[in-house]
Amino acid sequence: MDWEHQRGVSDRLLSYGMRRLIPLVLGLSLTASATSWLPPQPMLIGSDYGNYAFKLLPQNVDQPTASARTAYGELVQMSPNGTLKTVWKRQLANLPAKVMLNSGGQVVTIDNHAGYGQPKNALVIYGLKGQVLANYSFDQLVPKPADCRACYLLGEPFLMAGFRIKWAYYDVPHLALRDENGKGPTTNLVTGKLKTNWNGQERR
Repeated sequence: MDWEHQRGVSDRLLSYGMRRLIPLVLGLSLTASATSWLPPQPMLIGSDYGNYAFKLLPQNVDQPTASARTAYGELVQMSPNGTLKTVWKRQLANLPAKVMLNSGGQVVTIDNHAGYGQPKNALVIYGLKGQVLANYSFDQLVPKPADCRACYLLGEPFLMAGFRIKWAYYDVPHLALRDENGKGPTTNLVTGKLKTNWNGQERR
């Protein structure tokens, strides 16, 4: 991987608000020969308006391999009197590389920490009661490597490496993945279904 590609990957990850994830959780060390990862750590992710928080809790962490056997997640909500209430708590489908939480309490996880399990569990959407609404593999979202070459800059395919990931609001909340040309899949966070394909075309 040359320096320009390394810098491009780092800049793209930083643009997702990953400044804490990179040194502390992802532990990415981009060199010409390899990408190394720090072991996963517990994390607390807050929603934009601070009314929800999500605890990511890796279990049975193996330090040498930077992996964890399982991970649990807990969504908590702050009540008007300032107390915290657990909305749901469960074992997650995977140990994600990134967690997103919107102001409505909707949780989305992106990719797998250190690439373990890729390309499965690339995008997992949890409902308001903690149920899995959708679990997409990387291949379901990006059918061919040529559709997102930047996704492979870290070796294993990562959505984070090739797309900017953001909330999108139509009639209901959606999650939008957009490449440098503004194309990418959009997913309905209420139903878990794809609104648009990897090329930005509407699903039929």
